[in-house]
Amino acid sequence: MKPLLIIIIPLLVFIALALCLNYYIDSSASKLLVNIDDLKSQIDKGDWTRAEATIKDLDKSWGTTRRRWNMFIDHNEVDRIDGSIARVGKWIELKEKKDCLVELAALSQALAHIPENEKLLIANIF
Repeated sequence: MKPLLIIIIPLLVFIALALCLNYYIDSSASKLLVNIDDLKSQIDKGDWTRAEATIKDLDKSWGTTRRRWNMFIDHNEVDRIDGSIARVGKWIELKEKKDCLVELAALSQALAHIPENEKLLIANIF
């Protein structure tokens, strides 16, 4: 009985921590995606002043999230998001609507992709 508990308890702890991590990644990605949707609508309307403020807020939010995600997420994914946010900021500064929207679509896809990749599924383990 004792060897069985030695195996089951760490396994349950691992699964519980994986579920908590998945919840955190999913909720933080959702918050960032809401900011990106707001940014898309501001750019569509041509409200560049609000878009500049929103990208600064997004960059600040991402900075906090990035520090936590770096412990658990592939660094290439995090770097890709960093690059996209920097490019969007520059496109907003230049007031390039089409380029902004293209880069925001890529950024949205990257952020939506990470929670799917990090889920505790058999397909993601092997």
